[in-house]
Amino acid sequence: MTNVGTIGTSQITKTFLEACVASRAFKITHVYSRTRAKSQQLIDDLFIPEAKADDDLETFLSATDLDVVYVASPNSLHFQDTKSALLHGKNVIVEKPAFVTVAEYQEIDHILKEHPELRVIEAARHLYDANYLAASAQIKQFPQVTGATLTYMKYSSRFDEFKAGREPNIFSPKFAGGALYDLGVYLVYAAVDWFGVPKEATYHATKAENGIDLHGLARLHYDHFDAALVFGKDQQSFLPSEIYANRQTLWIDSIGQPYLVRCYDGPAVFQDLSKPSTENPLVDEVNAFSLMFNNHDEEQFNHYWRLTGQVNQVLNQLRTSAQIKFESDQN
Repeated sequence: MTNVGTIGTSQITKTFLEACVASRAFKITHVYSRTRAKSQQLIDDLFIPEAKADDDLETFLSATDLDVVYVASPNSLHFQDTKSALLHGKNVIVEKPAFVTVAEYQEIDHILKEHPELRVIEAARHLYDANYLAASAQIKQFPQVTGATLTYMKYSSRFDEFKAGREPNIFSPKFAGGALYDLGVYLVYAAVDWFGVPKEATYHATKAENGIDLHGLARLHYDHFDAALVFGKDQQSFLPSEIYANRQTLWIDSIGQPYLVRCYDGPAVFQDLSKPSTENPLVDEVNAFSLMFNNHDEEQFNHYWRLTGQVNQVLNQLRTSAQIKFESDQN
């Protein structure tokens, strides 16, 4: 079994660890936090006494019983944490968005070329979800895609704190926060996975005083159609996502965590393509990653790494279009 250790103690780290426990896909050997009490509390809460709590990054990365590092630090720290893990001979699973700038992706790509035994995979969880895969299979059957409207708008639990004058990481340009790099990345991933890299990518954003985007509308232009991406963190939407193929419409209740998938062939005529969902939304992803590592699936690793680069490219085009600046841009 592959040994995994985590960087970060946020909710997504807890969910990832719970998925590892539920699926038994990885053996959890280390949990790192700058504060040992936080990493130990997470170990205690999840009843994984075999895991070691670390508060020194060098000690953590040098552990001999560690094969894969799961990086769930703030967005702006993903690059440095991934680079450090690779230079210590560890494989990496890094939360989305994997990297902030194109230069960061290119530097990691260079390291991987120098160390072909190592792998980096971005944790875009929805790509491995059974319902997302059902939607993907249907899209491949369409004779021609004629358009798409993808949505993901969710009122952030940290937005009230932001309105009160504080600056949580997810709303900070220092940590590469904002709607595009938190929720919009799900939609960009789906669009690039399903339709390829667009010919043109533009983003009209509503921004806060500190320059980060709160919500907005992105347009991805392809040869014969456009895809509209609607996302935000300061308001709530319950709109589904749709992919159009002339008379037919693929309907998905949520790109980020899909439960219902339907293919309409008329106003009231549809085929239900939905699959059973796991209680933990990361179980499908964790199982997929475990298989890739255990089987040394070079084709899959290479496919998803190329996709990570393409998504990184489109995110930066959208951010440039909306004139959104991060501190990482200065590096």
